[in-house]
Formats: sequence, C-alpha cells, structure tokens
Amino acid sequence: MHEGQNKIARFICLDQLLRSPEGVTLQEIINDPKMDCISKRLLQQNLKEFEEKYGAEFEQQLYRGRERLWRYKNPEFSILKQTSDNVDIIRQSIEKLSLFKGDPRYDLLRFYLIGLSKGLSEEGLNYMSFDNSSEVVGLEHVDMILDAITNRYPLKMKYKSFGAKEFVCNIHPYHLRQYNKRWYLFAYSEDKQEIFNFPLDRMISLEHLSKAYIPTDVNFDDYFDDIVGVSNYKNREVEKILIKVNRKSIDYIRTKPLHGSQTELKELETESHVYISLKVKVNTELKMLLFSYNDAIEVIEPLWFRNEFAESVKKMRDIYEV
Repeated sequence: MHEGQNKIARFICLDQLLRSPEGVTLQEIINDPKMDCISKRLLQQNLKEFEEKYGAEFEQQLYRGRERLWRYKNPEFSILKQTSDNVDIIRQSIEKLSLFKGDPRYDLLRFYLIGLSKGLSEEGLNYMSFDNSSEVVGLEHVDMILDAITNRYPLKMKYKSFGAKEFVCNIHPYHLRQYNKRWYLFAYSEDKQEIFNFPLDRMISLEHLSKAYIPTDVNFDDYFDDIVGVSNYKNREVEKILIKVNRKSIDYIRTKPLHGSQTELKELETESHVYISLKVKVNTELKMLLFSYNDAIEVIEPLWFRNEFAESVKKMRDIYEV
C-alpha cells in the first residue's frame, strides 16, 4: 500500500492487532485483509511511527518459536486514546472559528478541522479527504521560514532549481503560499535585488543570518489579485482576456471560475457558446489552466495571446502527426 493512502484506516487496524493479548507476528499483520497488501518495510516504518509519534511501547521478549510477536506492553494502550486530547482541541477551535463563519479565509480552515474531527467512522472508514499530500518535499523548512517571517530576520539559502547548478544566496522572507500541491516562499533576493518566489522543494538548506532584515511594503493580501497561481511578473500589465466557452462546459466554469475577475458577456452569447472575460496578467499558470480545458474554450483576445495558443496547438498537432 502506498504511504498516505488509507493511512488512518490502516493505523486503526494495526492498533487493534497490537492490542491482542497473544501478540501477532509481522507476517500475520501483513496477511490481515484490513491491512490491504502492506509491505514489510512500510509496516516496520509504521511501527516505528507508533513509537516516536504516539509513545507506544512494545513487548521485547515475546516469541512464538523463533518468530517475534508484536503487542503493546500496556494492554490498555491505544493510539486513539493518545489523540483524543488533540480532537478536543480541534473541536474547540471549530467553535471559535464559527464566529467568523462566512469569511472564506476562515471557512476553509474550519472545514478542514471538521474533516479531521468527524471525517472518520469507528470502523476506520475515511469519510473525507483533502487534495494534499503528507509527502510534499520541502515541508521541513516551514518552521524556520515562519519563524524568520515572524521575527524578521534573513536566511542563507542553498538552492537548486530544475536543470541548473546549486547556488547560495541571502533572502529576506515575507510570505508562504501553496499552489497546486506545492509550497512557495516569497522573499527578497539580495543577489537579484527584487522579490522572487522559491519553491520549497528546491531548497537544500536554510540558515539563520545575523544581519539587518530588509522589510517590504508589498501587501500580500492584494499581491495575487491579478494573477492565477504564483507568478506575478512586475513588468507585465493586467490585460482583458476574452474567452469563448461552449455551453457544455460553461456550468463547470461558472462553479469553478478561472479567476476572480471572471465576467460573462451576455451581449455576445449565442445558442452554442458563452463569452467570458478575465482581467489578469498572463503568466505560465494561466496558460496551463486554459490549456487544461482543451477544445471546451477558445482564446479570442488579445490577438497576440490567441496567436501564441494557435502556435502551441500547431506544435502539439505536429507531435501527434494528426
């Protein structure tokens, strides 16, 4: 089983097996139908996690013949009991966040906490999931970055982008943002003397720098208003993008807008198509988003952007030799 997939249900099953008075062998755990084809290596990692994260203690001298038997040293122990206090804290947090109900910034957090506290049945069936991964590379840097942002000190960063050489630079961190399952740090680069976004998964190491911090007057509540994603090119102007959408796809785009500026132009609509406009800066993320809709949309204006799309479509056609 892939780590992260049905992990909660697997942990509950493993917890129940480890409470067996007789104990169980590793192979018996692996063969249990609720463990769903777990590998021996992953099982050993999970047992180690039970010790390190939940404080589990196992019997050390329990054997059946030459095979070691696994069970908790304390038969009353359960990882579910260890997490009950955390669930109470989560529930209290949900109640406090209810005061801000209607504010999208807090509604998302409240919804996530509800998922943590109520998204699991007693049988270990997960009723809710989130489109995120516990295995995202670079999350080990988050604590230091947040501390640097909060306490206003610069960092020495060792970094390696795709297809480039490793380099070291001094940065002054301002803001963390997640987009498309990837975390980005927005920071001032002393080398480039401007703000860049640095994906956390390309960071090799970070060190505290004892030198003056360079603050910013950028308001990150507004910074992302004119873009899709994270690439905000300072020399690029906001443009009106006119897009033609077939009626089979418009309901989806209405419920999941391409951008906050999305507006339907009723005066242009026909029986087969609806026209929408966006007011954004053109960046890589916008292009990839529009391409994901394939023939459901057609870029009409500006002309240079339409021509760029036409050229990309031509290259794709050449690849597939249609």
